[in-house]
Amino acid sequence: MTGWGERVSQLEIEFPGWHIWRSNAGRWWATRTGSVLRREDLGTGRVMTIDADDETDLRDQLVKQSGFDRDLFT
Repeated sequence: MTGWGERVSQLEIEFPGWHIWRSNAGRWWATRTGSVLRREDLGTGRVMTIDADDETDLRDQLVKQSGFDRDLFT
């Protein structure tokens, strides 16, 4: 099985613009890197930071955030 560091790195490659980590409590976290240009771009599902019980749930949430980003910027 791949170690935590490799799994985190892979997620960051798949989802650029996010910093991802696993807490000591075993939860998975991701927060956007860089600045948010407009505060109103957040709040309708699009968030700065997400957390999840496991890697699969975090990946699912990151996919949703990617969809929100596409909708906002297209």
